[in-house]
Amino acid sequence: MQPDLIVGASVGSLNGYAIAGGATPQELAEFWLQPASANFSKLPETINALMQRYALQTDYAVILTDLLRLRPRIFSGAEITGRHLAASCAIPGVLRPHKIDGRWYFDGGLLNPLPVWAAVELGATHIVALHALPQIPSILLRPFVTAFRRVAGHHPPLPPGIEKSLELTVISTCDAIGSMRDALRWKRENIERWLHMGYSAAQNISLPKCYEKDCLREPLER
Repeated sequence: MQPDLIVGASVGSLNGYAIAGGATPQELAEFWLQPASANFSKLPETINALMQRYALQTDYAVILTDLLRLRPRIFSGAEITGRHLAASCAIPGVLRPHKIDGRWYFDGGLLNPLPVWAAVELGATHIVALHALPQIPSILLRPFVTAFRRVAGHHPPLPPGIEKSLELTVISTCDAIGSMRDALRWKRENIERWLHMGYSAAQNISLPKCYEKDCLREPLER
């Protein structure tokens, strides 16, 4: 089933762009199994490789967080550049933010790791959402990130009348991906384990499945 729209945030902006450009699951798996692809110090090269290999074939949007306003912003279609993808991946304290049109932007998943709200805002009514990080890897950071998202997180109300037509299926793993070190440093066995976790999670869903609107309001923190 070919989607009409793909929305990505944080590292999901890279996978989302590739999928919108026609990448197959096998191609994406092989891409991330290469050590250079997940080297954060070479993120611009990784993004350039993706954009050279894949040209958008499906409507695509990426979420960035405005650093000063602490509000998310949607960029879509032809206005998206490698700088937008890099900004969406810019984890605070790990990767530097990027200046675009006079404003500084960073991690698109900071205020809400599952930007279903953006898909709804762009007109989607049948949504399959992939939550790749249901649990913050760092035990020390977890309570702070959770508290921050509850206070400053972006959880806009649904547009009037959309509840009856909205179908949302969330694909999420039951197990944590590992430590913060695992998330930031490439290791083949970790990539292979995560691919298997994703495959297993996708096999255990039934489409379509209707969810209550509250699923849009809080990250699926476990």
